[in-house]
Amino acid sequence: MNFKELAMQCILCHHNTTIIEDRVRRDDLVALYHKNFGIDISNIVSSDLLYMHCQECDLRFFVCENGIIPTGNDAFYNALNLLPWYYFDEKHEYHYAKDFIAPDSKVLEVGCGKAAFAEFLPRKENYIGLEFSTQAKEMAARRGITIQNTPIEEYCKEHCGEFDVSCSFQVLEHVSNPYTFLQSQITCLQSIRGGGGNIKQYSKAHYRCA
Repeated sequence: MNFKELAMQCILCHHNTTIIEDRVRRDDLVALYHKNFGIDISNIVSSDLLYMHCQECDLRFFVCENGIIPTGNDAFYNALNLLPWYYFDEKHEYHYAKDFIAPDSKVLEVGCGKAAFAEFLPRKENYIGLEFSTQAKEMAARRGITIQNTPIEEYCKEHCGEFDVSCSFQVLEHVSNPYTFLQSQITCLQSIRGGGGNIKQYSKAHYRCA
């Protein structure tokens, strides 16, 4: 395979050392999503996808030919929400993470799905979830759990230093700007108690943004 350099910054470390490692045909991707999940992604993916590899930080991610990184919207995540296997009520990482959270901690979960992790915390009233899916928000509300359909990049502007813990489970690979995503969570964590904890879990394989 001929590697070709692309004049774009890495979306994480911002170095200009990314190369194209592979290409995914848009038509194939659209057809597979429709066949396997019944989901139309034709309005999300505008072209063939380039599989990028940063030579500096080893990040790997997908980007359209125009440099835009495709990300899911409300309709996309609402459609995924209908798949019984997409949002699990219980995960190993939930059991692990809860042991690092004090009973009175204020917890922010970004990309929370239907807020299943809130059920593992002693006080649901101290939990706020951020999620694009409006259906997930409605499902959580019926269980007395608060979800806001607000991006963390916007939420942090009004909620600086309000939380003791911020967490995300298998979310980092979904965001188009991981650097800003992480910095925004840190902004929310500068607690009056003298700092906070940032818990992240993502795929064991190479991180691929989608």
